[in-house]
Amino acid sequence: MHITILSGSTRINRLSHRVAVGLANYINIQGQHTAEVVDLAEYRFPLMEEVLHRLPHPPAGLEEFAQKIKQSDAHIMVSPEYNGSYTAALKNAVDYLKEGEFQRKAVGVVSVTSGMMGGMRAALAMQQLVLGIGGYALPQMLTVGQVAQRFDENGDLLDPVFEKNVQTFLNNFFWLGEAVTEKKMAIA
Repeated sequence: MHITILSGSTRINRLSHRVAVGLANYINIQGQHTAEVVDLAEYRFPLMEEVLHRLPHPPAGLEEFAQKIKQSDAHIMVSPEYNGSYTAALKNAVDYLKEGEFQRKAVGVVSVTSGMMGGMRAALAMQQLVLGIGGYALPQMLTVGQVAQRFDENGDLLDPVFEKNVQTFLNNFFWLGEAVTEKKMAIA
């Protein structure tokens, strides 16, 4: 199964990107699945005026972004919590695509904060987004509070106790992703 990890913050010195990189490293080291980080900061999409399939001149990188999402079997969305929700950059990128790009795919949500709470409101809002675009939202969310104490700049896990949370989240995500992918292959 190939997994895209959407790094949803475009902010300078963002800490949530550490978590996206860390999850990709963790998945790739295990070797059962592949993961790639799709970094929205690298794309810098303008505010969406029309969906991709109706744009005569799409913004640079949008078609590449759409292909990565379309070709992936499952997704993980990683976002910091901004004012009780996920980032505008994540919403903007998703809104450019047709609902079918995420439809019938497992999607896990990860919220990140520098405070203690881990961004529960952002995680819940992302789950609603996943349902709105036809994805299968993993019921378990990974909320990462005190991110600077949990992941370093390279995405390496600093808190060995927190590794259990990461493993539990990913095991549940793999289970759902594999089940959905297997069912889709049986139908095709």
